[in-house]
Amino acid sequence: MADYARNKKFLSASTLLMLAIAAYMSFSLVWHEPVPEARRVPLSLALVLFSLCITTLRVLVTRRPDLPFGFVRAGGFVSSAFLSLFWLTLLRDTALGAAFLLRTLLPGLGSAKEAFFHALLSVPFESGMLAAGFGMAAAGMALALRAPQVRETRIPIPSLPAGLDGLRIVQLSDFHIGASFGGRWLAEVVRRSNAQEPDLVLITGDLADGSPERIEQHLRPLAGLQAKHGVLAVPGNHDYYSGLVPWLEKWRGWGLDVLLNAHRDIPVHGHRVRIAGVNDRCARHFPEYRSSPDMGPPDLRRALAMGEGLRPDFTILLSHRPGDAAENAAFGADLQLSGHTHGGQFFFLFPLVSHINRGFRSGLYRVSGMALHVSPGTGMWGYAPMRWGCRSEISLLILTRN
Repeated sequence: MADYARNKKFLSASTLLMLAIAAYMSFSLVWHEPVPEARRVPLSLALVLFSLCITTLRVLVTRRPDLPFGFVRAGGFVSSAFLSLFWLTLLRDTALGAAFLLRTLLPGLGSAKEAFFHALLSVPFESGMLAAGFGMAAAGMALALRAPQVRETRIPIPSLPAGLDGLRIVQLSDFHIGASFGGRWLAEVVRRSNAQEPDLVLITGDLADGSPERIEQHLRPLAGLQAKHGVLAVPGNHDYYSGLVPWLEKWRGWGLDVLLNAHRDIPVHGHRVRIAGVNDRCARHFPEYRSSPDMGPPDLRRALAMGEGLRPDFTILLSHRPGDAAENAAFGADLQLSGHTHGGQFFFLFPLVSHINRGFRSGLYRVSGMALHVSPGTGMWGYAPMRWGCRSEISLLILTRN
């Protein structure tokens, strides 16, 4: 499965973050009265073990490509419950902090404040938080694992050539097949995509979370994707983790045109449409790819072929990450399609995800005259398979002149 061990910096940082969260939750939920002293150490160790679930799954899937699919999904449920409990703990502690501040400003509320503290720090209340965390994980997984709906977005582009008015693009992104999603789910995605009768199907990365040896049969439904002018894709960071070279052979054999710092000029209704694709910047973490023009880090100039040959009438750039949109607009792209963010996946992460991706999280943006559409993901990352406040989607993009 995905070789997360290759990206040691990310693995270490994320593991330390989860351990820090476990330490905070232990201090907040366990080490106070009336929790019995004899239970504090075992409960703290349980929180630490839960926090390490994501890291453990990453290591296991690297070393055990035959790891059962159900085992990974069960681990994802534990991780989702842990993160849900963390969010509930933050809410509870925010309420406690507000009560303390109010009591400082209004000393007459002392008795009410003590009763409030007693209720929120009681064992029954914290047990209810634990149950709510598992309930949130179960409901969030049920929402996240169902087949995505088609969401239509009209993208007005005043400079759009007349012959391209009404062009129908299906954007798919972030399948992450191999962790939480399998072949039956993907076959339904393909069916719903084909039903839109698109002119183009464009895939913006993170197709696989596993090696071909383990999950080829789950990704094979991609061969059924249909579009009038082609199915094109770029890799995402998880595709590199999953072993990009063997996957390229499979995808191209299934009819996907995978763009690696490259482009294709496609005639559409008498106009030249350039579909360009850049690699994911995580390629620099792989020594065997760093110096490769095809497999290496993103090379926008090479992908767009600026100054070479006839200028296209319209240029669409596929870039897994949306953060470089301003730079890409300066190079003359008319429309950029990206994914990677999963729309934030959980509403309490929306501000963080937006910050990490330079303000881009989900939906349609305007960047220096260029249109940018960020898919919230057709699938999602499978080691915390839960969505709250942001649904997955098959994005049907219709280009218009006004």
